[in-house]
Amino acid sequence: MTSVGQSPHAYALFAAGILAGAVTLVVLGRFRLYSRRVRLPFALLTLSGSIWATAYGFVFLAVTPASELFYAQLAWVGAAVLPTIWLVFTLVYAGEDQLLSSQMLGFLAVEPAVAIALKLTNASHGLLGSPLDLWRAAKPNRFAVSGADFLGPFGPDLVLAAHAVYGFGVAITGVSVIARTYLKSSNIHRRQAGFLFVAGAIPLAALGGEFFFPFRINPVPVSIGVSSVVVLWALFRHQLFDITPIARDAILSEMRDAVVVLDEQDRIVESNGAASELLARPVADCIGESVLESVRVPAEVRTVLEGDDRAEAVVEDGDSCRYFEVRAESLGDRTRDRARLLLFYDVTERRRTEEEFRALIENSRDVITVLDADGERTYTSPSMTEVLGYRTEALVGESVLDLVHPKDRDRVADSLDEVVTGDSPMLAEFRIRHKNGTWRRFETVGVNLLDDPAVGGVVLNSRDVTSRHRYEQRLRVLNRVLRHDLRNDMNVILGHADLLLDERIPAESKDHARTIKRKASSLVELGEQTRHIDTTLTRESSGLEPVEVVERIETQLDDVESDYPEAIVHRNLPDEMWVSADDLIESALKHLIDNALEHNDRVIPEVAVTVERSQTSTDYVEIRISDNGPGVPDAELSVLESGTETPLQHISGLGLWLVQWIIDRSNGRLRFAENEPRGTVAVVGLRSADRAVSVSDGGTVTSGSETD
Repeated sequence: MTSVGQSPHAYALFAAGILAGAVTLVVLGRFRLYSRRVRLPFALLTLSGSIWATAYGFVFLAVTPASELFYAQLAWVGAAVLPTIWLVFTLVYAGEDQLLSSQMLGFLAVEPAVAIALKLTNASHGLLGSPLDLWRAAKPNRFAVSGADFLGPFGPDLVLAAHAVYGFGVAITGVSVIARTYLKSSNIHRRQAGFLFVAGAIPLAALGGEFFFPFRINPVPVSIGVSSVVVLWALFRHQLFDITPIARDAILSEMRDAVVVLDEQDRIVESNGAASELLARPVADCIGESVLESVRVPAEVRTVLEGDDRAEAVVEDGDSCRYFEVRAESLGDRTRDRARLLLFYDVTERRRTEEEFRALIENSRDVITVLDADGERTYTSPSMTEVLGYRTEALVGESVLDLVHPKDRDRVADSLDEVVTGDSPMLAEFRIRHKNGTWRRFETVGVNLLDDPAVGGVVLNSRDVTSRHRYEQRLRVLNRVLRHDLRNDMNVILGHADLLLDERIPAESKDHARTIKRKASSLVELGEQTRHIDTTLTRESSGLEPVEVVERIETQLDDVESDYPEAIVHRNLPDEMWVSADDLIESALKHLIDNALEHNDRVIPEVAVTVERSQTSTDYVEIRISDNGPGVPDAELSVLESGTETPLQHISGLGLWLVQWIIDRSNGRLRFAENEPRGTVAVVGLRSADRAVSVSDGGTVTSGSETD
């Protein structure tokens, strides 16, 4: 047991323990202000120092040998782990934590664990000498003996000496890491590293003094209290751990944009690798130099340093150029310095995209117009001058409706209102006045981009379709006139042919009359086919919907058996099959079935219809129509596949074109194959769909989404 006269030493140790504990609480309590990576190891470091100093103080106040031994062992635990935790903290702080692999951490934990185990079991082996000698206050002259006694407070025990040397070496390593961080850092980070260096050097100095000067108590725990005062000062006055060097280095190195830190005299004190292409010399050579003398774009940098929000700089990169947006930001509020952050945002890709977009707009025949919410022009592309004759700048601020035909104006205004108030694009066709007074017809698509900060308006893409409209109008007139005149004239020819057939004329003449009647009937039928195609394909499509094809095919085959009693009809049909198709698909299937019999040259024509899931894709249904006729000529199949007719290559009739166009409207596919042993197989592929369910109002809804 220790004497009461030694209690002042205990109070000094308690003060050190309280200060170290205060640092622990501050670091843990101010979680949001400190980096998690350094907060936890530093809190463990100060906690171990607090345990060492406080337990050492209780050694002096213990009243029983058992309690004295307990506090001595507890002090040993704090002392044993402190050097190792210090090394771990310094490596994390300096950004060298990649060295702290799980294997390395396990290796570093071996020595403290062995030292603690030896201390707790010292009574059985005595390798660490008397359990209280290390912490007793009253000591003889430590250097009065020679030889092995030179170890002074540790006695002649080599195990204890090895532990002391290990701890001293680890602590020196940690201080060296902080010293290197100090030399690499600048400004506030350098001051922070300096405080940590002083805080780590104080216990090392105390440990060195322990070897050469006799003390009443071990000075290292007391020195931890002094280090705690240094750390507390740095925490509250110099933002220690607010932004650690590792955090700063990680941010700078990972940033794609160039960053240059300037001091109050606009000298470069820090930079990242991305800034190298903006500096006239290597980054290391520019540190400490004026930024205006080191940067490749001094004029733009001076502009932002003098107060402008931003400036755009162009840096030549070989045969190409790179574009940067330069900004300056003050760091004074955060660092108590007049330092500034110079940022160079690489906007090369954005500029190139803008140039490409501008080139497309300026060279396009389409007229691009941007309107505000009130329908007034804020931008019109240069093509307006070429297409309609107006100067673009003269139209800015004018209402878009001013040039619209009076009869179309209300409809266009309603469409614009729908675009502004809704999210759906607008598609409209209307007339616009040319500068020469004529009216041109435009097809316009409008999109609401009022909420897009890059546009902030309604974008209209208008295309001049006047020529197309005139062509379609003339085609409709020609179609109507030709069909009307053809039908009337053919009816006259048919009437005269019937008259000839009723007369008593030679058999040879009657053959000629029959030929005339047959060809005239064919021309009438061709006119009706043309009318059917015109009315079918020019009407608006109701869109794709679920269609049950088996019932429709059954109906068509029943009609075939009635119209062609001599024909053999084979059916391979399921109970039902639903496909996604246009409502005209039944007409296409009817034509394929009729065509298989009308052009069949066999005495007993045959047709077979099969409906089944595609073997190559379960998402498709295949409708196969087979016949035993002469087959479709390869030349006609080639024309159908290419989609274009020429005077030398064409299809006889319009039926196959009608089938192809209807199947295209249904997003389906049509192909032909040879039938064995003779004939043709027409294969129609349509995407499968869920079954439709009838609703009370007579419409239909699908029972599920369309199969993809």
